[in-house]
Parts: sequence; structure tokens; C-alpha cells
Amino acid sequence: MTTKSKKKAYVKLQCVACKRINYSVKKSKGEDVEKKLELSKFCSWCRGHKLHKEIKK
Repeated sequence: MTTKSKKKAYVKLQCVACKRINYSVKKSKGEDVEKKLELSKFCSWCRGHKLHKEIKK
């Protein structure tokens, strides 16, 4: 039998500069559910690495 792993939720990341939704990533449902995810990712619209923040669905 396989063991059950912790469930993960998909969240959308929005570019801070141009406000476009570029990425959807998995986020674990753990203790830090209240914290919003912030990553530096490449934005194809801005043509550079920009800060991306988690948004509501």
C-alpha cells in the first residue's frame, strides 16, 4: 500500500509590475497557510525577472 502524502493546492502568481498572471504552482497546505507566496520569476511580458505574488482564485 502507498502512504498518503500531504495535499497541495495550486496557486496563481501575478507579476507585480504588469499585473499579469504568468504562473501556477503547487503550495503545500501546512502551518504557513496564512503567508502569501512571493517568488522572483521571469515575466515574458516585462521581459525580465520580476517579483511575482500569490493572488486569490
